[in-house]
Amino acid sequence: MELGIGGRVALVTGAAQGLGRAIALRLLDEGCSVAALDVHPCGLANLPEMVLPVIADVTVEDELEIAVGQVTEAFGGVDILVNNAGVQNSERIPELTTATFERVLKVNLTGAFSLSRLLLPQMKERGWGRIINMGSMAGKAGGLTTGAAYTASKAGLMGLTKSLAREGAPRVTANALAPAFIETEMTDPNIRADLAAKVPVGRLGTPAEVAAAVAFLASDLAGYITGEIMDVNGGFHMD
Repeated sequence: MELGIGGRVALVTGAAQGLGRAIALRLLDEGCSVAALDVHPCGLANLPEMVLPVIADVTVEDELEIAVGQVTEAFGGVDILVNNAGVQNSERIPELTTATFERVLKVNLTGAFSLSRLLLPQMKERGWGRIINMGSMAGKAGGLTTGAAYTASKAGLMGLTKSLAREGAPRVTANALAPAFIETEMTDPNIRADLAAKVPVGRLGTPAEVAAAVAFLASDLAGYITGEIMDVNGGFHMD
């Protein structure tokens, strides 16, 4: 299926591994020029040569401004922003420190806000744009295997998505994914079988399936979809 995003410029955060890496590779396969942003340079070094590696911490605004400048200089601007960078926490509220809570929110939520704030005006001026945020089922249903900080950050990110959708209209769309039980490095191997048994389709999801959903939301085929939170969970949570 032709998605119509060949020639578009995509910036993917948290792209050194897991979902971010899969998303960067899928958008590259679709013909996008791809910039992969991560705080870990070693992981970026393993991406194909045609991917632009951008080393930055999403919690440091000065580094994000420099990163956007790098991508703009290389490709002329950004059409597709995928805010995927994130960290998890497992502490329940009695054990959760304020420092950990704020750190998780800063990476998962504030980082996405900062990049969106930098790029939304550029997208509106160019007359086309896609912002895709990596939410989580935890933000809808509460954390089943993750802690309160992660849950709060993902709920906030999905709320931010709706604000971006309204402010970006009519030519810039903003949507989020709410994946659950995806087999990545962040999934505890000791509980994978138990999780899969609870999913109606009988297995965990794959990074490639999440990447396919991102590619669709980035495409012209999804031009009438904005402010949406798309579930990718094998039917575990239906709403």
